[in-house]
Amino acid sequence: MKELLILRITKDVPDESVAEMYYHSKHYGINPTIEDVSNIGELETVLTGNKYDYIYFAGHGDETCFSDNKLFTTSWSTIGEIICRTDCLNPDSIVMLYCCKGGINTVAYQLIAECDKISYICGAKQNMRNIDLIIGFNVFMYSIESRNIDPVIAAQKSVAATDIRFECFDRISVECNPHYHQNYCKTCA
Repeated sequence: MKELLILRITKDVPDESVAEMYYHSKHYGINPTIEDVSNIGELETVLTGNKYDYIYFAGHGDETCFSDNKLFTTSWSTIGEIICRTDCLNPDSIVMLYCCKGGINTVAYQLIAECDKISYICGAKQNMRNIDLIIGFNVFMYSIESRNIDPVIAAQKSVAATDIRFECFDRISVECNPHYHQNYCKTCA
């Protein structure tokens, strides 16, 4: 059975939004877990000793960091390091970023540069409302789990359903991009 971890770092993400992902994932035969975390230590503790196929980060975000807009703020690079250090991902895992601008290149490139275990990263490329994110991610998971569609194409289905810019980055395409090698790759000359 596949595993989904829903990580919420702010109550600005309503309980209903978290419950939507929780209950929809059950329809796909995925075992969901919800965790509220308020600092990096709690994040690392939750990830340690577990294996997930999906991790759903729910909070506020921009090009540089993930935040609760109050006390919890961390760089995407730090999140990537923690994901890698805790070895919490199964093969072909997907990181979903329920936050504004989680689907932009800089965020995906930072996470992939820090952790070679991340296969896909999906997020929205613009500011949006909670309902837009919920609908987009439900279409994304439905496309992958019920229709067996590639995650990159599944993100395109989310765009068609919401008219909001969602993007899914796959490791192979990111690692082929010269911009990634020039600015993010840790092992490139």
